Amino acid sequence: MISEARILSEIQLAASRVGARLWRNQVGKYELADGRWLSSGLCVGSSDLIGMTQDGRFLAVEVKRPGGTATPEQRAFVSLVRAMGGVAGVCHSVEEFLALLA
Repeated sequence: MISEARILSEIQLAASRVGARLWRNQVGKYELADGRWLSSGLCVGSSDLIGMTQDGRFLAVEVKRPGGTATPEQRAFVSLVRAMGGVAGVCHSVEEFLALLA
């Protein structure tokens, strides 16, 4: 089975080929060696890939391996981006990503 990391990389490459730009948004909380906590990413539920379409619209792509499903927080983020005029979706393949852009 193809890994989520590989699908993510392939989607980033496909985005570049069609004039879109996507950057990795890694969301998480990490404990530092001194005991402090570091939060990363935009917000809980924000998509794996964040960027813009060729025409400048906000673009958010939640990447899942085949059969994977988005969490309620991830679905809410995708819905919010769409409601505000951006392009967003859950993609299991490059083909789904390209359909999202179409």
